[in-house]
Amino acid sequence: MKKEKIEKRLLVAVDGSLNALKAVEYIGAIFKEDPVLKVSIIYVIPPLPPILYETSEEQELIDWQSSYRSKLEKKYRQQADEILGKAKKMLKDSGWTEGQFEDIALPGRSGPAPDLLFYAEQGLFDALVMGRRGKTKWEKIIMGSVTDKIIHAQKTVPIWIIAEPIFSKKILLAIDGSENAMRAVDHVGFILSGRTDVEITVFHVLDLKPFVILEKPPQKWQEIAEKKMASFMSQAQNMLIEAGLPKEKINLVIKPSDKDVAQEIIEHQKKEAIGTIAMGRRGLSRLKAFFLGSVSTKVLNMIEEGGVWIVD
Repeated sequence: MKKEKIEKRLLVAVDGSLNALKAVEYIGAIFKEDPVLKVSIIYVIPPLPPILYETSEEQELIDWQSSYRSKLEKKYRQQADEILGKAKKMLKDSGWTEGQFEDIALPGRSGPAPDLLFYAEQGLFDALVMGRRGKTKWEKIIMGSVTDKIIHAQKTVPIWIIAEPIFSKKILLAIDGSENAMRAVDHVGFILSGRTDVEITVFHVLDLKPFVILEKPPQKWQEIAEKKMASFMSQAQNMLIEAGLPKEKINLVIKPSDKDVAQEIIEHQKKEAIGTIAMGRRGLSRLKAFFLGSVSTKVLNMIEEGGVWIVD
């Protein structure tokens, strides 16, 4: 019996910046041929200044509030239409039809970050997609706050952060044996279910840094560690196959290394021209992540091209 295909839903946030449009460009290129994927492009309209709602007995002030409120609402609406229009045109130019996407102008309430997360969670979207902050200090100040706040506040909805887009349909699924990693496998399997045009590398860095003081790690330890991870990776592979991904398009790679794990992930991504890295936000050790920074955070800071899917 043929399985019924479940609709996949992405919420793509735009704010008028070039960074946000890069996220739209990435989605447009990678997912246009998926018949069951729908995209909602969302723009958060800035809230009006509180002074425009303050009560007053002065008729002159009341008239001014009403007039200025009307002008500002019209300006914000025009701004929203322009920003959403550019994003929709980008998808159309990529070959998307109007039935594959919609646009949403969301009145702001608590700020862009909480508003976007709330809408994504309440709307049961499968991922919230955003452009990454800029690389320069000034770009980080202007465009970085919303992205950073969303990453740190993320609880249920996977977050996709897009840097400079490359249109490779190769996916690097970085795993570490944790529960979070398995949720990342499940997310990748669902989002790419039924796709035959993608190639997935299930990738694990066997961390040898604790043994750098020795000439090489104890052979028995490495054998046991690799065997344990091979079993976990086999489980991940089976989950992807059950999602409808061809076995021949799934590669399993264990990389023993005494380098930083995030660095190894980025180096493999560059070497193999991989367009997307998918991973869990937290790994096995929360204490280690607190002191050294999580691998996912480092990958987000180090990646120059492509997208990062963060699953919590």
